[in-house]
Amino acid sequence: MSDEGGETIAEARRLETGTSRAVVVFFALAWVGLAVDLWSKHVAFDPHFVPGPRQPIAGGWATFELTTSFNEGALFGVGQGWTWLFALLSLVAVAGVFFWMFRLGGRSSAWLTVALGLILAGTLGNLFDRAGCHGEVYPEGLVRAGQVRYAVRDFLLFTFGQPETPIGQRYHYPVFNFADVFLVTGAIMLVLKSFQAEEDDEPGEAVQERQAATSDESAGPGGLTTPASSPGTTPPDPLGSPPEEPAS
Repeated sequence: MSDEGGETIAEARRLETGTSRAVVVFFALAWVGLAVDLWSKHVAFDPHFVPGPRQPIAGGWATFELTTSFNEGALFGVGQGWTWLFALLSLVAVAGVFFWMFRLGGRSSAWLTVALGLILAGTLGNLFDRAGCHGEVYPEGLVRAGQVRYAVRDFLLFTFGQPETPIGQRYHYPVFNFADVFLVTGAIMLVLKSFQAEEDDEPGEAVQERQAATSDESAGPGGLTTPASSPGTTPPDPLGSPPEEPAS
């Protein structure tokens, strides 16, 4: 009993240590990711920052450049003008991440811990902008000049197309930021985890099917299970006739 008790205590301590590490990784990813996002936005939107020239990628089939854009909608510019709705949804997402991490056992998985940490970083980064905490205002000449812009700051732009195609006729991927990168990466990790969970469930289902098949094979007519016979005796007839006595 003492050995079993010691093993139980050791296992509990290992689980506690693993959980504590997961919590540290979760918050570290969230805060480091948030810092990277806010710092990069601060640099890109600095009035004195001069973006470099457009950089060709993959033999000219793609280009990359730094630009500045304000997004009052969601990812890829969807839902322009619904800033406060998306801000409210961001708060719900933050609450959902914490609930998944600490109530649904997300911290027991290293993969989920990283995914949820990245999602939290991206959500907080864009929520910071949607709340107008960046201090950016509408420029002069606009109706709302001088008012705070409750919009997400984007600055990463990729274009795709044949090298000889004029830049204006190429496909322009929606301008995005590092918060979007963290969000999409975390979401992809969750999708991959869901596929892994489905694969893990298959062996258990197969075992149950084999057990059911074995149970059906051992059952006699009418679904009655034939009991095992002891040495020296004749197995009972499933139709009800008494077993024969062993010869003396």
